Amino acid sequence: MPGRFHELDMNFFTRASVFPGSIGCFRYRFARTGWIGDGSIQVWVYENISFELAKDVETKTFPWTEEGIAQMKQWLEEAAQRRGTEPYRIPYPPCTTTD
Repeated sequence: MPGRFHELDMNFFTRASVFPGSIGCFRYRFARTGWIGDGSIQVWVYENISFELAKDVETKTFPWTEEGIAQMKQWLEEAAQRRGTEPYRIPYPPCTTTD
């Protein structure tokens, strides 16, 4: 069974220099510098809020190599397990009626 980040490969990061994403309430963001083989990819994971407002942020930088991508996917899987990926929902008070 493929992991949650199986689509991340060397070519994935050629699509954009910054890429945000989420799985349920687990938020992440990638930023690449350089190019395949000599660049790096910085990854942030953060709380279920906008990146700019997040306070509980973890970050790590990986080389843009096959080995670096494998390490990054492992780190993301561990962070998702630690932080949780429950479905996103907006809490609201229960409905009440008055007679």
